[in-house]
Amino acid sequence: MAVALITGGTGFIGSHLVEALLARGEKVRCLVRSPDKLRWLRGSDVEIVTGDCLHPQSLDAAVRGVDHVYHAAGVLWSANEQAYLRGNVQGTRNLIEACDRASPGLAKFVLVSSQAAAGPGTGGGPRIESDAPAPITTYGKSKLLAEQIVLDYKTRISGVVVRPCAVYGPRDTAFLAYFRIVHRGFLIEFGGGEDRIVSLCHVSDVVGGIIQAAHAVSAASGSVYFLADPKPYPWREVESIIEQAMGIRAKRLRIPVWFLYGLGMLGQGYGRATGKSVMLNRSRVAEMTARRWDCDAGKARRELKFAPVMNLNDGLRDVVRWYKQEQWL
Repeated sequence: MAVALITGGTGFIGSHLVEALLARGEKVRCLVRSPDKLRWLRGSDVEIVTGDCLHPQSLDAAVRGVDHVYHAAGVLWSANEQAYLRGNVQGTRNLIEACDRASPGLAKFVLVSSQAAAGPGTGGGPRIESDAPAPITTYGKSKLLAEQIVLDYKTRISGVVVRPCAVYGPRDTAFLAYFRIVHRGFLIEFGGGEDRIVSLCHVSDVVGGIIQAAHAVSAASGSVYFLADPKPYPWREVESIIEQAMGIRAKRLRIPVWFLYGLGMLGQGYGRATGKSVMLNRSRVAEMTARRWDCDAGKARRELKFAPVMNLNDGLRDVVRWYKQEQWL
């Protein structure tokens, strides 16, 4: 029986990954900082190892004897750059060094990165893996540095990087704020028009791609893969499906970009003054106002046999149902 170690198993993508691996009949071990906060893992047949990627002495026992490591833990929101560097960069370095020391039989190390590490799409089309990375957020820059650590070890540890696009599905909190705004009857538009293009992928399909990256013989060490639906979507199409799923007709509100940047400056100042994580800062505004967040997962389709099955209509309706069931909406 294959043994998998997952970091970030209490989170959105990580918890779905746990469930998918258990369904495959694999033994799952989760590295968690606090056993009292298992969140979505509670009741699952998983081995819990208490530890922290920032505490190297806690990692050897976690990685010993595993076949695959899925590193999905990381810092999504922070008030300062150092927190991103510690959580996303140093944490990755500590974990892969532990694998090098204590897990000689490791078959594959999979880093769950993000399209943010590559940056938004360009005028020439969707992002592909051979494009020079150009992250525009502190988070994206830290994930790119984490990727480089995995690539630096590729001759010592068989490692691959997956870059999911914007991921949605049950348990997601990143899109929740937007769904709540639509639920209240509003669509937010930045600037004078809403011609944004985005790549999206349901969490069930993303998790499938992550597992394929660990098991595919063709996934050579040092490979990088985007994970996304076959086609990008105009944002207005996404909005329309969300409206239909909620059974409402929302009113469109246009917010000038300069005003949004002003809010971002205020949020960043508040974060620095209080040390608290904030969801709206200058980096986040730059991310929100980029016109293209699309990527091409053709390489993953060819080499990993990655084939998303959840269409956008069904996927977004699934999310709305789950949010309502959990009384998040």
